[in-house]
Amino acid sequence: MLIFSRYSWWVGAMVGFALLLTAASQVGALNPMQGVFLTVTAPFENLLTSIFRPVAGFLGDAGNINDIRDENRQLRLENEELRNQATALQLDSERLKELEAALKISQGATSQQFVAANIVHRDATPFVDVVSIDRGTNDGLKAGMVVVSSQNTLMGTVTDVFKDRAFVRLITDSRSKVAAEVLDTKSEGIIRGSANRTLTFEFAQPDIKVGDVIVTSALTGRYPAGLRIGAVTDVAGTPQDVTRRVTVEPGVRLGTATTVLVMTTFVPQNLGPAQP
Repeated sequence: MLIFSRYSWWVGAMVGFALLLTAASQVGALNPMQGVFLTVTAPFENLLTSIFRPVAGFLGDAGNINDIRDENRQLRLENEELRNQATALQLDSERLKELEAALKISQGATSQQFVAANIVHRDATPFVDVVSIDRGTNDGLKAGMVVVSSQNTLMGTVTDVFKDRAFVRLITDSRSKVAAEVLDTKSEGIIRGSANRTLTFEFAQPDIKVGDVIVTSALTGRYPAGLRIGAVTDVAGTPQDVTRRVTVEPGVRLGTATTVLVMTTFVPQNLGPAQP
């Protein structure tokens, strides 16, 4: 009973003290004490604010990191898509130019007819240079037909033909041999494909020089006369040599061409030793 009485007095005293503070606050009696308390605690408040403000800022920025990463990822994807579109447009533009040039050749060369084809595959090694095209027997192609570029430069010869596809051995293939001559002097020789897809002019006469244009010869019957092959870029040996080693640069960039023309009206004849 004594303990209960003391507890009741303590509760009553706390309630009374609370009511007293409330009444004093209402009449403004505690304002001086509040001012003192705020003055005393202000330095601690400023210290805590200076410490936790950067932390709060960092945590706020950390919440945006994922958004920033998502935006960067989206921008990279959009940039890649734009680059791909630009590349596709450039390829389409180049192919359109080749087709326009091919159309001019087919319209201008009234004595010859051509079938335009796209290169769909390349088999290029140091000694092999073969492409496949998307035309075949359904389009009138036959083995042995001559293949030229959109600029009417010799590219190679059809070797194997199927219904909707054919294979073309380019002149830079090591198995390719083409009867040729120097355009100005008519000096004859054989253009042969060499390692690393280069051309050499065999049996060249001593008077051959850098810059000479090499064209096809009709002697073997496998090619019409006068198709441009390329130009001489290097001549090894001296004018006193009976024959000289001559390097020829193809007149067309065989590695990047996308369109070819197959000469369908020229009938190859096997009149000599040179093989396609």
